[in-house]
Amino acid sequence: LRRRRRRLDSRSPPPPEARERMRVRAVTYFVSAASFDEVCLAVDASAAFFRAAVAELKSEGVDLQMARLATNGFEQWAAPDPAAALAQLHALDARLAALEDALGVSVIASIGQLDSRLDDGVLVEAIATTSRLFASVAMRVDADSGLPDFARAHECAQLVLAINAATRATGGEVVSGPLAGAPHAFKLAITCGLGAGTPFFPGAYAPPPGEEAPRVSPAGTFWRAPAFAFAIENSDLLVAAFSRARHLADPGASPGARLSPQLGGAVLSAAKRELGKEFGAAVGQLEALGLRLERVCPGVTFAGTDASVASAARPEESLVRGFEALGLGPFGGAGTLALCALVTGVLKQLPFRLVGYCGLMLPQTEDTGLAQLAARGALPISSLLLNSAVCGTGIDTVIVPAGASAEQLAALYCDVASMSARLKKPLSARVWPAAAAPNPLDPVLFSCPFFVDSAALPLDPPVAEGLR
Repeated sequence: LRRRRRRLDSRSPPPPEARERMRVRAVTYFVSAASFDEVCLAVDASAAFFRAAVAELKSEGVDLQMARLATNGFEQWAAPDPAAALAQLHALDARLAALEDALGVSVIASIGQLDSRLDDGVLVEAIATTSRLFASVAMRVDADSGLPDFARAHECAQLVLAINAATRATGGEVVSGPLAGAPHAFKLAITCGLGAGTPFFPGAYAPPPGEEAPRVSPAGTFWRAPAFAFAIENSDLLVAAFSRARHLADPGASPGARLSPQLGGAVLSAAKRELGKEFGAAVGQLEALGLRLERVCPGVTFAGTDASVASAARPEESLVRGFEALGLGPFGGAGTLALCALVTGVLKQLPFRLVGYCGLMLPQTEDTGLAQLAARGALPISSLLLNSAVCGTGIDTVIVPAGASAEQLAALYCDVASMSARLKKPLSARVWPAAAAPNPLDPVLFSCPFFVDSAALPLDPPVAEGLR
């Protein structure tokens, strides 16, 4: 949920009710299908819903960035023959482009979370040869031993490397559509413990036909497709809340000054309170809008809002700026984990229909501050994973050196899966090797406006010469 910006300075930022226009990153429409024909019918039916959604959002002064569809795993509805299944997915990609033209809004789709059909080449080709299709693959953890399935992790790693290899001719980038310039491998995530219903991609998926999606929050609801949910882009809300909290609790503090022992507790309490106000106002407005849409579109359920803090590429909206405004120290250092926990605690307690992760996203290449830290070697993957223990989505939009091996990626997926299982929380990993960055901290440039130039992060620490 993004708003037109006011420059932040030493004065207190305006309260939530004083701000202007909001932006929703996506309205995601969930489709449960048993055949490709059912998917096509659902795509056609979604047009009326999206028109109503755009009208309702516009009436509230809210801009919609993207319309998204999410199905159950395509293994449940695509043709068993690989060539026929791939033809269906290409036809779906074209159908989405036609829907985009009809709506005047960017349209993409997730072809679901997959647990099988990973070895016949269809998934790799679908991600590598379409511009609008996303997908996710579920990691496995043994219920008795609690150990991650390394064979599955290695299989996932090989999928990512195969996508990179299949798209090398275009530099690994999508060449058309709303995400032109984005890496093809960006369209695949490895998920752990993520149920149906998040509107964020690539993890979004619908339950199988006839099955209910689980309730995520006390105020939430069990639902079946067709249903919809909101994804919000809202790091600016965090920046505003944290900047205002520091000003209210410590009005004489200069920007970036360290917290004093006398005022530290007051500043953190103010941060929690102001963040609750910001997100309560934003998610509450979307809740009212969603319930109204549910009445306007009979048979389509409002599943809820994923209140996760999602960054935009604008420097003034960076999570780094927001965190450091409180004065606890540089982002990534001591105190960062405590603030991550504070943010997640506020989001989980919002008294609305919640879906998905509802945590803090730390996307390396979608947040200017994080991207700059990574380029300086000040944002190791281990730090991102550590903060995921108390916050959001795991390892998101992270680039690693071009020579990263399947074994290295598989080890990372095992880390994420183990943390997800141990803490009983949804996490995902969206990591890909850079097309032309063979070494750690090599610069990586993007032409897609949703991304920020950064650097490839090492998967393993350097080994001291004398210890080899």
